[in-house]
Amino acid sequence: MKTVKTNIFRFDELSQKAKEKAINEVREQYYEHNNFSQWAIDDDYILEPSQKELKELFGKDYEPYFIKNKRNIYFSLDRNRYIDISKAVEITDEDMFLKWLGADLGEDKVYFTIGKDTIDFEENSWEYEFTEEENEILEKAKHKFEEYCNEVLNRIEKDIDYRFSDESIKEDIEDNDFYFLESGEIY
Repeated sequence: MKTVKTNIFRFDELSQKAKEKAINEVREQYYEHNNFSQWAIDDDYILEPSQKELKELFGKDYEPYFIKNKRNIYFSLDRNRYIDISKAVEITDEDMFLKWLGADLGEDKVYFTIGKDTIDFEENSWEYEFTEEENEILEKAKHKFEEYCNEVLNRIEKDIDYRFSDESIKEDIEDNDFYFLESGEIY
């Protein structure tokens, strides 16, 4: 029988070179075993518009949130990303949603359909036709919605990038009692 003695170290006990190796080892482990893209998507607030904008529009105590996350967004770590917003969101308050878009034309004039990454508006009655001014308002609302879809994807991307950053990995190492060999390899 052979006995082998191995010294293990906390992150703060490693040399600078070993710390760099440790961070890279943990990052590689995350690439293989953690689905940070799903974690980012599962965030209940990932689909919520800007807090500042909502507070300005609805007042500081606005409730309820009018966009609910149904968690059907596709985003892979190789940046193959798209959003099928029609499957990702549930609009819980149509009036607040239209007001946020700037498309609240009043008197239930607007019917909307959310597509893959777009929104389409139609007259809510066959007897009514949008005016030129209303069509301009709805075009601006469509543009705002498309920007919103892109913003959601950018937020997911930023969150994933942060989770793989040296700073975040170092925080995870320190918070989760990782141990390493002197070289920086995970024990």
